[in-house]
Amino acid sequence: MKRRTFLATAAATSLVGVAHAQSVTLDFPSWQAEEPGVSAWWRALIAEFEAANPSAKVNLYSIPFAQFVQQMTVRFAGNNPPDIVHLPTRNFAAFASQGWLAPLDELLARTDIVANWTPLQADMRWEGKTQGILLMGYGSLLYYNERLLSEAGVGVPTTPQEWLTASERATKRDQGQFGLVATSVEHPNLVVEAGTWVMGQGLDWIRNGRYDFANPAVVAAVEQYRRSMRFAPPGMNSTTGRQLFMDGKAAFLRDGPWIWAFVERAPEAIRPHLKVARVPFPKETGGTSNSIHMAANLAPAKRELVWRFMELATSPKWQSEYVLRSAAPAPRRGALPAEAATRLPHLKLVMDAAAAAVSVFPSHPALQESYNEYASLFGRAMMRLITSEEPTANVLANLQRELERAIPLRG
Repeated sequence: MKRRTFLATAAATSLVGVAHAQSVTLDFPSWQAEEPGVSAWWRALIAEFEAANPSAKVNLYSIPFAQFVQQMTVRFAGNNPPDIVHLPTRNFAAFASQGWLAPLDELLARTDIVANWTPLQADMRWEGKTQGILLMGYGSLLYYNERLLSEAGVGVPTTPQEWLTASERATKRDQGQFGLVATSVEHPNLVVEAGTWVMGQGLDWIRNGRYDFANPAVVAAVEQYRRSMRFAPPGMNSTTGRQLFMDGKAAFLRDGPWIWAFVERAPEAIRPHLKVARVPFPKETGGTSNSIHMAANLAPAKRELVWRFMELATSPKWQSEYVLRSAAPAPRRGALPAEAATRLPHLKLVMDAAAAAVSVFPSHPALQESYNEYASLFGRAMMRLITSEEPTANVLANLQRELERAIPLRG
């Protein structure tokens, strides 16, 4: 009996040894694989991980953001998920509700992550289980061209009305110059663009468990958003809009902290004029950006390696590197060294904005679980808003009717 037990244990040990000795490739698709700033962080992290785990290879490759969630959904539904799962956090619930992500509570209990992470980590729980680790929660920032504001005779805005006025005065369409650039094609970013004007003024799309698009205050805030889009060029996605700003053709760009990496690569004649400030609303807006997960039902050898990768990414060293390399806020407390806060004041602004931010993304479970459908209906409504003469209240009332049919709010 003892011999059989010994032999079984030896065989198991041998199998584990073989698993570790064999080369294991971890599949890792991400929309950030080629993104300035953060892609350098991923690649440096991977290099250290592979050096510490010689049998492991991380295959990081890029999928455009516009197609990313759809491709991941197809892969998971076909039982072919990636090993390292990187998600836009707004889509987390849609994957967690299908049982596609591994619970991490037992693994997290052996770390200091729970005690040292931003409270936004709570968004990584679904049905009582933690199924991911937040990589970034952020506050939106207002990037501006100081030279264009000076020429327009306006300063950096501190209120929504000042922003509208400055955008109007800086617009010179006959010269190809615009007051601001913002997404003006059907895209999930429209949730953020319009939500900034609503949540930034202490409002929400939902009140007392019901859709609240008919609220006069909400209608007024969306009307301000609509007016702002008169000073923006049509047909802009996030990539083309950002490039127009970097080329010195727009006075304002509201975006996330990751844009600083683009600013640093702006043309030499433009770069000194590009500055950053808080978004001019009573409430700082932002949200959870992206998170890292482990696919459910991984083979033990891969599961162990994926967890080692996640632990390394969340270590104090690599959290500080995340801030310094990407100019984006890391979720670990104290990730920005005091010396860097003094030397790089824009990073302190980034961290302070993230700490104060209220989310522009839905908090209701029904909308989280059906986020893609919500964003699609919302985006189509916002396109009607900015491309037609239909009254704002009518557009919002129609959107509310569509949402009530498609995504009833329960509980």
